[in-house]
Amino acid sequence: MMTDAEAPALDSHQLQREIEGLLGGDAIDLLYLHSCESTNIECQKLGTHQSVVIAEQQTAGRGRRGNCWYSPLTQNIYCSIGVHKNLPPELLGLIPLQVGVCIASVLQESGFPEVTLKWPNDILLQGKKLGGILIETRALGDQAFFLVIGVGLNLHLDQETLDQIDQPAISLRQVAEHALDRQQLYKDLIARIAQSVNRFDADSIESLLQQFKQLDAYLGREVVVKTRDQQISGIYQGIAGDGQIQIQTADGLRHFAAAEISLRVNSDAVD
Repeated sequence: MMTDAEAPALDSHQLQREIEGLLGGDAIDLLYLHSCESTNIECQKLGTHQSVVIAEQQTAGRGRRGNCWYSPLTQNIYCSIGVHKNLPPELLGLIPLQVGVCIASVLQESGFPEVTLKWPNDILLQGKKLGGILIETRALGDQAFFLVIGVGLNLHLDQETLDQIDQPAISLRQVAEHALDRQQLYKDLIARIAQSVNRFDADSIESLLQQFKQLDAYLGREVVVKTRDQQISGIYQGIAGDGQIQIQTADGLRHFAAAEISLRVNSDAVD
C-alpha cells in the first residue's frame, strides 16, 4: 500500500492540451479553480458544450438526494463536464450508467480491477464507496438537454478521515501498489466520459446494459428497496432498458426509478 503525501496541484494548461488530444482535437472549455462551492454549480454557469470544471477543493460538494460530498484540498478528484445532448427524455436515466461504466473502465485499466458499480451512481471498491456521480439536467428543447456530469473520487484519504464519513468508504491510496497520478486520472476520465456521452444514443443501450451487468455489484443478490413509505424485499435482477432496476419480489417483477429508492443489501446501506 502506498502512503502518498498530499498531492501536488494540477497543471491545467497541460491537462487541457492532453484532453483535447484524446478527443481528436475537439476543444474543451476548461475552468480550473483552487476552491469552489461545487463544480456542478460552476459548470451550470458556463453552460457550454464540453465545458469542464476542476476544483482542488469543494466547500459545498453535493451527492445524490442532497447528500454532502466530503471534499478536502487536493486529496480527491472533483470535476464536472458539461455536454449539450440530443436524446429522447426517457433515455436520460441511462446516462449515469454510461458514465459509471467509463469511470470503472478507466480505474480498472489503471490497476484497480476490483472496482464495481452500484446503481444508479456509485463507484465501489471492495464493496465500499470510492466515488459517485451526480448528473443535473437542464432542458433546452423537447429532446435537447444540457447535462452537467459531476464526478467525485476518493484518492488520498486515510482511514482516520474515512471513518468520519457516514457510510463505509475507501480511497485508492489504501490499495494502490503504485503512486497515484491525479493528472493522468483526470485526463483519462474526462476524455472517456465526454467522448462516450457524446456518442451515446438508442443504439448504444444493449451494449451499455451488457457492460454494466459485468460491473454490477448487486446482481442476483437479495436486496431491500426502500421508498418513501415502504420497504420491498426481493432479488435484484439488473437494469431494464430504460435504466430502472428490476426486483423479483413475492408479487412478481417490479421496476424502480433512481429518484424513488435507496438500495440496500443485507441491511447495510451503501448510499
